[in-house]
Amino acid sequence: MTYIGLSLDVGRKSFGVDAICDLIRRMAELGFTALHLHLTETHRVGVVLPGFEELAAPDAWTPADTARLVATAQAAGIALIPEIDLPSHAAALLVGREHLQLTDRRGRVHADRLDIARPEARRLALDLLEASAYLFPGEWIHLGGDEFLAAPWEDEDAQHPERFPSLVAHAREVVGPGGTALDSYALFMNELAARARELGRTPILWNDHVVPACENPLVPITTDAVLDVWIRWRDWTPSVTDYLESGYRVLNSNGDLLYVVLTEDGLPAADGVGRNGTLRETFRPRRFMGLAAQRTWLDVPPAPPGTVDPVLGASLSLWCDSPGAATERETLSLLETWMEPFAEVMRRPAGS
Repeated sequence: MTYIGLSLDVGRKSFGVDAICDLIRRMAELGFTALHLHLTETHRVGVVLPGFEELAAPDAWTPADTARLVATAQAAGIALIPEIDLPSHAAALLVGREHLQLTDRRGRVHADRLDIARPEARRLALDLLEASAYLFPGEWIHLGGDEFLAAPWEDEDAQHPERFPSLVAHAREVVGPGGTALDSYALFMNELAARARELGRTPILWNDHVVPACENPLVPITTDAVLDVWIRWRDWTPSVTDYLESGYRVLNSNGDLLYVVLTEDGLPAADGVGRNGTLRETFRPRRFMGLAAQRTWLDVPPAPPGTVDPVLGASLSLWCDSPGAATERETLSLLETWMEPFAEVMRRPAGS
């Protein structure tokens, strides 16, 4: 099955269950195969999670709502993929557990980051993973994992190798004196991925902090996990080619071509028109980001005949950075105008 996906940010913005059931049926008509639900964000938990009911937003999906979504998706042949986004974007998940927030070397508490050096924090993450798996049965589960450590454009203090002392200490305790915060992160993601596999799921995670084999990380992130490749910040940061050569399977969530974002600056253009042109003109299923915002692409060649293709498919994403920028109806109507050209491109014969 080719992965023809839609990622929906229901962590930031509330969507009614009726509207999402209609969306699922429309996705099936267009040939989509998967709906990835980004369920949690810094300020909101968009679903009532068993065992964590107190964290849910007042308008979060109830267990009855979730059951309707699951039944609708199963009838439509759409895979539902839940995501509890950790260890960053986590402030709403840490209400009442503020002692698990991460502290930097300056003593500043980062309310949206989980201190994954703490056994209690790792247990919490596993429990949240299991809760989402219980609500949304299926083959896949998304582990999150984005924007936890510094991006290349952040300042020197953010880039300091010992910015988060607890992470460095944890890594050195487990892997030795050369351990870094990246190793602590990798240990955490590997623990989540292993639990996902025990639950019978294929784990997916964002590619931000995955160090490819060519860089010889002390703690490689397991190749059992599928990398959701959305970003490449600089030419010296890993590309999709590095990940493929390291043995990973990948999804294409090209953050320049496939992101529909609600912002305070206004709504995106309709009909799949972004800053790089239209989807029909510029997007190809195997066209990954070359460099962020540089209009450069990496086109992955087809897998040789008789081999397993490590490129599983691609996903369109709706992000609601400013959830009040549009109503539910306006948002989904806009999204429809991107879904149609995306699905059309994904259905084209290879090489066309």
